[in-house]
Amino acid sequence: MTDDRGTHKEPIQDQHSQPDDAKAAGILMQQEADLAGHDEAQILNALRQRFEDSGLHINEDTLHAHAHRIAGLKPNDFSKK
Repeated sequence: MTDDRGTHKEPIQDQHSQPDDAKAAGILMQQEADLAGHDEAQILNALRQRFEDSGLHINEDTLHAHAHRIAGLKPNDFSKK
């Protein structure tokens, strides 16, 4: 909502609402691209933060499994940086 001066007074709603499964898949795809082959602990921390920031809940066992899988992926040109 905006006031008389056009200033936002409330948080802007998500412009493109997505189901939770699609959001989770997007997070995982991005982390795979960014962190393939990195240290598993670093990946785990990044996954926790991304899921927390998105408001999605994912259990620890699943986070560990994804971190392990991503750590085992071959790094690409971007994830080597």
